[in-house]
Amino acid sequence: MSQGSKWISPINAVVLTQFLSSFADNLNFFLIVGLVNRQGVEHPSGVVTYIQIAFLLAYVVLAPVVGAFADKKSKSRVLMIGNLIKGAGIALLLFGLPPALCYLFVGVGAVVYSPAKYGILAELTSNESELLSANAKIEGTTILAILLGTVAGGILAQNSDLPAILCCLGVYLLSLLLTFAVPVRGGDATLRYGESAKRFLLDVRALFRIRRARFSLIGTSAFWLTASVLRIALVDWLPANFGISDTQQQSMIIGVTAIGVVLSAALTPRLVPEGKLYNAFYYGFFMVVCVMAATLTHSVWVMVGLLFCVGVLGGIFLIPLNTMLQEEGKEVIGSGKTIAVQNLVENSLTVMGLTVYLAMTELRVSVNLSVIGIGVILLLFILYLATQVGRVKAVSEATNRG
Repeated sequence: MSQGSKWISPINAVVLTQFLSSFADNLNFFLIVGLVNRQGVEHPSGVVTYIQIAFLLAYVVLAPVVGAFADKKSKSRVLMIGNLIKGAGIALLLFGLPPALCYLFVGVGAVVYSPAKYGILAELTSNESELLSANAKIEGTTILAILLGTVAGGILAQNSDLPAILCCLGVYLLSLLLTFAVPVRGGDATLRYGESAKRFLLDVRALFRIRRARFSLIGTSAFWLTASVLRIALVDWLPANFGISDTQQQSMIIGVTAIGVVLSAALTPRLVPEGKLYNAFYYGFFMVVCVMAATLTHSVWVMVGLLFCVGVLGGIFLIPLNTMLQEEGKEVIGSGKTIAVQNLVENSLTVMGLTVYLAMTELRVSVNLSVIGIGVILLLFILYLATQVGRVKAVSEATNRG
C-alpha cells in the first residue's frame, strides 16, 4: 500500500491537486463565455445559464452512485479518474462539439471528483480541529484557484479558444500527476452500486434527520445557489450598470469575491472556533446584506468593495458548515456518500435558482431586479436557519460535554 510521497504531506497533496483542478474548472467557465460571446448571440448570459445547468445536472443525476464509488475505491484514484474525465470534456472542444455537451462531460468529472476531494479529508485527519484546518486550506486554495482561473480564463479566452483549451488540458494533467502523492488507502469493497443507489434516498433522509447536518446542508446550498447565479448575472449586470463588457475586465471583477474567500480561510478558525461552528450563521446574514447593497450602488469601487465583503463573509459562513456536515456524515453514512448527498442538495437548489434567473431573463426582467430576487431567496434561507441556530447550538454543546 502506498503511503504517499515524502516530499509533500498527504493533506498538502490533496490541497494542491484540488487547487490545480479547480483552477482549470474556472478557466474553462470563461472559455465557454468567450465561445458564446464570439457566436454573437442576443442574450449570452441566457446561453451560458443553459450550459451551466447542463454541468450541474450531472451532479443531480449521478449523485446516487458517485458517493458509493468514492467510498468503494481508494479516494486518491477517484481524484485521478475525475481529472481524466474533466480533461476529456475539454478535449472534445477541439473537435468542434457543442460547448454544452463538452461542459456536461466536465460536470461528470467534477461530480466523480468531489466526494473524494472532501471525503479524503476525514480520512487524513483525527479530530475536529484538524478537519476544520484542512477544510480551511481546501476552501481557501480553491477560491484562490477560482480567482486565478477566472482571471486567466478572461485573458486567454478574449481573442481565441485554443490557448485556453490547451492550458486547461495541461493543468488537469498536472493535477492528475499530483494524485500519485496522495496515500492509496483501500475503500469498502463490500459496497454494491445497485444497493447503494437504492439506499441513496435513505442516506438523504438519514442526514436530514440529524439537526446539525440539516443545518449545514441548507446553509451550504443557499451559499452555492447565490454564488452560481451571481456569477452568471454579472455577465449582464456589469455591462448594464457600468458599461463593462470586456471579458477580461469582467473576470477580474468577479475574481474580487474570490480574494475575499481566500482571506476568509485564514480568519475562519479564529472567528468560528471548533465547538461553535454554528456561529457561522451570523456571517451568512451579513453576506445577504452585502449582496443586496451591491445591486443599489452606482460606483464601481463601492460595488467591488461589496463583492469583496461577500467573499469574506461567504467563506466564513461556508467553511464551518462543511466541517460540521463532514463530522456528522462520516459516522452515519460514510464520508463519500455524505458529499454525494451534499452535491445533490446543493446542485438541485442551484439548478432551481438558475432556472428562476433564466425565466426572469426570458421575461425581460431587469438584471438588477433579478439579482435582488436571488438575494431575497438567500435571505429566506438565512431566516430559516435563524429559527434553527439555537437548537443546533444546544446539540453541539451537549455533544461537546459528552
